[in-house]
Amino acid sequence: MMRTLRKKTRLVLFIALAGFLLLIFFQWGFNIMGIGEERETDIAIVDGTPVSYTEYLRFAQQKEMEYRGISMDDIWMLMIEEVMWQKLVQQEEFGVTDEEILIMIRGNPPRDIYESEYFRDENGEFDHNKYLELLRAPQSRPWLIEYERNLRKELPREKLRSLLATLGWVSPYEDSMLIAEQTTRYDVTVLMLAYFRVRKLFTISEEDARAYYNRNREKFSRPESKILKYIFFERKPSSYDTTEAREGIEDFIARLEEGEDFLAVAQEMSDDSVIVREFEGETGLQPYLQDVYSGLKNGAVSGVIQGPHGYEVIMRVGPGKIYQMKKNIDVSRTTLGDIYERVMAFKDAAREVGFDSTAIEFDLQVRTTYPLRTDKIVFPVRDTASLAAFVKNAKRDDIGGPFGSLGGFYLFALDSVIPAAQPSFEEIIAQVEAAMDKEFVREKSDSIINEYYDRLMAGATMEDVARGDSLIIYSPNKDATLGEMRRSMGDDFAGALARLEPGQRSTPLVGEWAAYIIRCDAKRDVPFDSSMIAALQLKRQYRVQQLTMGIFEPDELKDKRDVFFE
Repeated sequence: MMRTLRKKTRLVLFIALAGFLLLIFFQWGFNIMGIGEERETDIAIVDGTPVSYTEYLRFAQQKEMEYRGISMDDIWMLMIEEVMWQKLVQQEEFGVTDEEILIMIRGNPPRDIYESEYFRDENGEFDHNKYLELLRAPQSRPWLIEYERNLRKELPREKLRSLLATLGWVSPYEDSMLIAEQTTRYDVTVLMLAYFRVRKLFTISEEDARAYYNRNREKFSRPESKILKYIFFERKPSSYDTTEAREGIEDFIARLEEGEDFLAVAQEMSDDSVIVREFEGETGLQPYLQDVYSGLKNGAVSGVIQGPHGYEVIMRVGPGKIYQMKKNIDVSRTTLGDIYERVMAFKDAAREVGFDSTAIEFDLQVRTTYPLRTDKIVFPVRDTASLAAFVKNAKRDDIGGPFGSLGGFYLFALDSVIPAAQPSFEEIIAQVEAAMDKEFVREKSDSIINEYYDRLMAGATMEDVARGDSLIIYSPNKDATLGEMRRSMGDDFAGALARLEPGQRSTPLVGEWAAYIIRCDAKRDVPFDSSMIAALQLKRQYRVQQLTMGIFEPDELKDKRDVFFE
């Protein structure tokens, strides 16, 4: 009885906390930031489609039941994907007919039925006639309705997936280029002018640098920036969470002692869906499991093991095979509620006695950011747009947050303001010279490489040019494929080489780190073989991946998890 009650504790507390939060939002009319503003009800807006907080809570509860041990970040990504799927199915008007549903139900039994021993014949194969009898039985109506509902949801998506797979088609031209990259081999001679060598040819005088600064003053101006002070509330499991995980593993052990099967109970209770683990040698196990495994006989069960994420129990099935049961120590909704109360208490106290004094009282360390600009926020918070808005409008005694981050929540307050300024030339002479370097080196390199080209056009050989100039790097390459040259020298280089026939030279090519002149000495074809197919397959996979990312990544996403302390 007590085990049953403990199993239900998390669900009861989840519902109670959700009810409390909804009371705040819908009855009191305050958002979770503790500011009496317009009531916020949507936790996300995905390409114009709002997702209410209640919808999110229902979705999260469903996914926590479906996927044991799933993280809240993974649930968030699944929710975004779900919204994008729904929008896409509606936009493309993909549907499913009753006939298609009937065919799917008759021909595709659910996995748990397909794997059930009851539906096996004397040869151990799935008996389809037994399945058809089940479909005709009146008792099957409840699960049939649920199965039909899932099919009506998933079949349109399968049609879309098939369509996306066909969109991964690669044109004959692209195929020919990919094949040419592997079947065409070159002997190439390259004259390369590296920019780091050109830099030694000139010096920048103070007079030149000052003139450059005066022509480009706006480039060196400093916009207003602000330094914020902040504290961090760590999102870590409480003693309650540890106790809950410990009780879960003890319940598991108690059921084993009552004679229940390890594998069956682990599949029901484990926070990890992978129960059966097979490996070669003890090195296939994590170090903390190796000694435990070595000390067990086949069929023996370990005691409670402290793992990296919680408590574990293993059973040695045989050499190189174990069953593994896990109970993770996760941050519960109850603990999250406690953290929220502490954050809100800090904000209330800070408004009364000040940010720094309250931090001392709460035993929290106050740190400061580097100077932040509203147009360029680089700080490890989830919602950088809201932090930028706070930086822009922050005044003394304002407290921003909580801002969610990996591992916890930040609160910010204004520390100091650095006004916009135009630094003098003397202050930033090194910065000015660095900017000049980049421009002058490219200009000088372009001039030099064209001088080399003019000499070649006048009758000099590449060998003659390289022999008489220490700046140039003479580089012959033998039997290289176009693909190898592209990967080592870049797309522009490979493109210039592909246009050359034996004996031809390229015009000067000015790249990111060097300038080149290319000569094609030889060009030959090799037979296409099966080892070259991988490049074509990768191209198709990449095309499908890019299409999928483009379709399922929203153009505009308003993430309001911080408002709801998620």
